[in-house]
Amino acid sequence: MDQALEDLDSGEQAAIVLADRQSHVLLLIDDDAGRAEASRRGIPAIGTLGVLRAAAIERFIDLPSALDRLLATNFRAPKSVIADLMNENAPSPT
Repeated sequence: MDQALEDLDSGEQAAIVLADRQSHVLLLIDDDAGRAEASRRGIPAIGTLGVLRAAAIERFIDLPSALDRLLATNFRAPKSVIADLMNENAPSPT
């Protein structure tokens, strides 16, 4: 076992090992320690909120509705991050 992966759970370990063996990959991973390890290995990574943000920018989804549904699950993120995301998505005053 790779020592650097030791503190990650098995899902993050497997995702990083698999992504490390591929080229042209974007790893979807929410765990901070997992994202840090992916970055250390040069693996581009994004979290769930990053995917939702990108989808909202492209107008594929309504971000407030998507966040409401996501937060009704067991998904957890700092309230400040959610607030920043919502403020970023708020319409500009005219």
